[in-house]
Order: sequence, then C-alpha cells, then structure tokens
Amino acid sequence: MHAVKWEFSCYDRQRPNYGRLICKGKASLMDGQHRLGGIEKYVSETNSDITIPFLAFHSLDDDEEIKLFDTINTKAKGIGPSLSKYLRRDSDDLSWVATELLMRKESPFALIGSIIGKRVKGRHITLQNLYRTLHLLFKDSHLTSLTKEEKLNIALTYYTTVKETFPSEWLDYSGHRLTHIVCMDALSIAGCNILSKQITKSKKRVDYSVLIKSVSKLKQIDWSSNGPLRYLKGLSGSKTLSLEITELMS
Repeated sequence: MHAVKWEFSCYDRQRPNYGRLICKGKASLMDGQHRLGGIEKYVSETNSDITIPFLAFHSLDDDEEIKLFDTINTKAKGIGPSLSKYLRRDSDDLSWVATELLMRKESPFALIGSIIGKRVKGRHITLQNLYRTLHLLFKDSHLTSLTKEEKLNIALTYYTTVKETFPSEWLDYSGHRLTHIVCMDALSIAGCNILSKQITKSKKRVDYSVLIKSVSKLKQIDWSSNGPLRYLKGLSGSKTLSLEITELMS
C-alpha cells in the first residue's frame, strides 16, 4: 500500500515495531481486491464487525511498488476454499445454499458453522465443509435439477430434524461425532438415497413428512466419541456408515 498520509508511532522505543497507525487519508490497494469485495459484502449483509489483518507499506517509490507487486503475485497463496464458495454464491446454487445455512438464525448450523473458513471454538463446520456435504445430499441427477430455494428448504428440514432428534449430540462436538465431517457426509449420502426414491421425472416434489419420519428412526445410533463410530474416517468411512443409516431410515 502507498500511504503517504499514514503515520505510525511506536508505543515503546524498546519495541519499535509495535504501535499505533494513524490514517489521515486513503491508501492505494496493491493486492486483495477480491478479498476486500467479499469482506464488504459480508459486513453489509450480516451487519457484523470482523477483525481484518492486513500489511501496509509506507512511502514506496514506483520501482519498490512494482517489485513488491511482482513478489506478491508470484509467491502469495490463493484465497481459501470457504471464501471462494462465499464469493460464488450468486452464480453457484450450492454455494448459495451453504451460505444461507450458515447465516440464517433458524438454521441448525448457525451456532456451529464458520463462514470465513477458520475453525474456532464451538464453530467447527466451515463453509467448504458444508458445501461438500450438500454436494453429497443433492448428488442424484433428479435432485440437481431442483431450484436453489427448494434445495435450501430440503436441507433446512433434513438437518434441523437431525438436530432436533439429537439435540445434545449436535452441540457436543468433543463428546459426540454427529457433527464431525465424516458423520455429516454419511448423513448426507443417506439423505440423498431417501430423497432420490421420492423424486423422479414424473414426481418432482419432496414429502417433508416422510423425510422427518425417516430421520426419527435413527435414535438408536450411538454417536458418542468413544462408541462404535470412534474409528470412522474419510469418505470410505462415510459411505460405510451411510449404508447403515439408509437401512434404518428406509
């Protein structure tokens, strides 16, 4: 950033790199336009405050700025997959559905999901995780043709019913595996199996009462971290568990 109207004053001469940056004017943005665009949209749409780390360079001449720009664009890491999905929500149905599931207050993921792609205490499901599990839920060819609003309603109904069936397990990430990705993916694969039986070329509507009733049949599953699911890992583990879940739900 070129910032001739920015002044830095250190708090302590013994630690000259720590202090206060006083901004008396705008600076030019060297890199990160897409990130800034995503941040602006997120803040305006959620009316929330977030901490944004950034790196500022003071009073660069033209040659220094060109050299630094070249370094950034040849060695910098790309944006994370979760932010990428967020930025694509207007053009990709599943990105939109995943974002809505994390942002809506009535969603079961509102309190356990992270839209910025960083897991923090209590928020262990990222937007990328949710996007992947939605892909498994709507993988059937008859389901992919549904509108994004229909997909959102189905996802809200399905995962909310799971949460209501296992309320304590849903919020206890350390003690239970229900909301671990391997189990969420298994639930999504099984959900796809149940939904695909309802939706055909001639019948394109989902009977939500059947979906809710199917989930209620899962009460006998032990989701505890020390239970039979403790060694379950990866997509192969998800597929194995989904067979049991589908059988119970059918």
